[in-house]
Amino acid sequence: MILIGATMALSCSVMAQQLLVPPYIQPGNAPTLSREQKVIIWQTDSVPGAFSVDCTTGNSFDTGQKPVTAKISSVTLKLNNKTTILYRAPLTGLKFDETYTYRVSLNKQAVAEATFDTRTKKPETRFAVFGDCGTGSPQQAEIAYQVSLQKPQFVLVTGDNVYVRGQEHEYRKNFFPFYLTAAGSPETGAPLMKSVPFYMLLGNHDVYSEDLDKYDDGMAYFYYNDLPLNAPVPSETVRVTGADAKVKAFSKNTSPRFPKMANFSFDHGNVHIACLDANDYINPLDPTLMQWLIEDMNSSKADWKIVAFHHPGFNTSKAHYNYQRMRLLAPVLERLGVDMVLTGHVHNYQRSVPLKFAPEQDAKKELYLISPEGRVNGTFSLDTLFDGKTNTKANGVVYVVTGAGGRALYDTGITENPELWKHEPKENWVPFMKRVVSHIHSFTMIETKGKTLTLHQLDAQGNVFDEIRMTK
Repeated sequence: MILIGATMALSCSVMAQQLLVPPYIQPGNAPTLSREQKVIIWQTDSVPGAFSVDCTTGNSFDTGQKPVTAKISSVTLKLNNKTTILYRAPLTGLKFDETYTYRVSLNKQAVAEATFDTRTKKPETRFAVFGDCGTGSPQQAEIAYQVSLQKPQFVLVTGDNVYVRGQEHEYRKNFFPFYLTAAGSPETGAPLMKSVPFYMLLGNHDVYSEDLDKYDDGMAYFYYNDLPLNAPVPSETVRVTGADAKVKAFSKNTSPRFPKMANFSFDHGNVHIACLDANDYINPLDPTLMQWLIEDMNSSKADWKIVAFHHPGFNTSKAHYNYQRMRLLAPVLERLGVDMVLTGHVHNYQRSVPLKFAPEQDAKKELYLISPEGRVNGTFSLDTLFDGKTNTKANGVVYVVTGAGGRALYDTGITENPELWKHEPKENWVPFMKRVVSHIHSFTMIETKGKTLTLHQLDAQGNVFDEIRMTK
């Protein structure tokens, strides 16, 4: 059982049930800057409770406006021979650039209270990025604590949110305890999710429990997230299998999020971010999804355009090197004016020079070629003049791998050793990475102010070991 401080340590006779996951905040289905909302989510055991959720402006119920009471919905989950209740309370009609406080009460007794800021319309952002995190390690706690000290407006998790199969019990053991602590410390984590929305992407470990006959509490990504629903469902997408009753119950309890939430985009300040599913069942160039991505990016007036997905197309580690199908997106992203691609999957940090890439095609120039191993050859164009300090205008897309959020690290001996980054042949690899740091856990902080974007990479002690500045 997870509690959130002294106010939660109440007997069952008072509370009527136990909180299994304390209240936390999610972005909700609000992709553009035309409408703002948040969603409060929490989970209890099988005993229903008379909950209420109130929200007011400002950082205190004593000084804010008259509270607004949210409408609460719930679903009953019967998983692994246990029954729990998952609650949702949308906070709608919120103003941008505003501070709010919400309070969750049970039988008119407060059980959780936190303050959050809505998205900004100002030409600026400040957000954290990491992936491959939900493993229950000491390093995960250290990263969570350091992220909290940076005071991000939101967190982007580049997939593999929880290990090892994305099951409900794994989230309650390996994820929420680190981001919903009573207080922050390097040993325990931080109460980040009480106030800071997490935008989580689908990684491969998040879909390893798609067979509900084998994993009764599988695919919990769709239980615990509440994200924009503005992308179409492509023909090849995440699916669940199993007995009809289990599939129907899962679909009912995750509607309308499954499977639509696998791809989405959102605006925050002057940044537009498109988040894509990159798992091995997808077609990277699905026509329906590509048409959406093109229209989505072209309609954005944001200063900075970012695309995020789990599996990197450009990776210089030995680990997962052959999974290169996302390289096929490179020409599309270049035409759309994408500035940066954020990925995980490989458990270290890598930053490329700005690059352009033309994938190899067949003789008729009709099809892109992928080798049986998964490699995509092609022609590289590297902007080696960009240094992120004196030359800050990038001619190409900067590709970042930030997968050192908590899980065991990959290829720890290749840090700052370009000789060990090499692969063959030249059609598949050239020296496209500028920095590779594989021996320490880390996370990314991105800050924009108008036409300037700054990236910092910080280790688990908060030390900055990489920094670039991009300008337009």
